[in-house]
Amino acid sequence: MLSMATVNSPARGGVRDISDALGGGIRESSLVLIEGESGTGKSVLAQHIASGVLHSKEGSVVYYSTEYQATTLVAQMDSIALEVGHELVTDRFRIYNISLEDVMEKPEAKLDLLLSYLKELPGRFRLVVIDSPSPFMTRVGPTTKMNFLHQCKQLCDDDRSIVLTMDSYVLEGKSLSRAYEMSDYYLKLSTPDILLEAGRVEQRAIKILEVTKMGGVERRGRAGIRFEIKPRIGIQILPFVQVRV
Repeated sequence: MLSMATVNSPARGGVRDISDALGGGIRESSLVLIEGESGTGKSVLAQHIASGVLHSKEGSVVYYSTEYQATTLVAQMDSIALEVGHELVTDRFRIYNISLEDVMEKPEAKLDLLLSYLKELPGRFRLVVIDSPSPFMTRVGPTTKMNFLHQCKQLCDDDRSIVLTMDSYVLEGKSLSRAYEMSDYYLKLSTPDILLEAGRVEQRAIKILEVTKMGGVERRGRAGIRFEIKPRIGIQILPFVQVRV
């Protein structure tokens, strides 16, 4: 099990609750899919998982990002109380930017190149985060999408797990069902419609995390975790609120 550090500091509360939601961590040789619309916190959730594994000393982590360079990702994580500078310097945390160059002309080639990079990673990197292949996957057909996910699953060996963040529009219909079946963990993020009394306006950007599959076992129908993302705190779990999703 790739456990996640769980400490009593309020600033790390989000990591603790996420670890609990995942049963204490992520099982080795697992493909973890994080799906949600834009702005629902997919990247922040992936960053919390990466930080939790790093601070548990369970292994090293590689983070591929289409948005951040190494310095900007470290600064982003630091802004939400996820300090990873030491792990970056000591080569326990590697960050690679996935260039969006040729995203229009050669999306399939870029996905193949990413897979080749994964195959060359040293075994000590027990967790790989890919955040996010969506810009490329929206420009390829269903067969190519499934092939990419299948090869990611094959690259999850006895000691390595892969976390993929996906925009909801990337997978539809049969592709979504097949991706769900292929995954070992399926995490869905959403922004709920909140029922308030007449005249009240909800100012908070509340989000919901649903773990619909964990360790290969379906968990549909369970209550989701409601949270906010706050500067210098990160994910802050909220008490129950009445929502319509």
